[in-house]
Amino acid sequence: MEADLSHISEARAAVPNTPVLANTGVRIETVRATLAIADGVIVGTGLKHDGYTWNPVDPDRVRRFMDEVRAAREQSEE
Repeated sequence: MEADLSHISEARAAVPNTPVLANTGVRIETVRATLAIADGVIVGTGLKHDGYTWNPVDPDRVRRFMDEVRAAREQSEE
């Protein structure tokens, strides 16, 4: 299930001097938007072959995910 970004925003507002992490539903397609609000993400299934929990990690998914993370970081530095 995708993280509700409004909940992450609420958490950030409630604890402004505390790092806020998204811990669910972060995928290649959602990581940029999530990192625009959260300080970091916890990801597992999104990096597995076919997005299935019990499958091994898919190196291609990891590369694409990290490409999106780097792009999100570059955007935040602008």
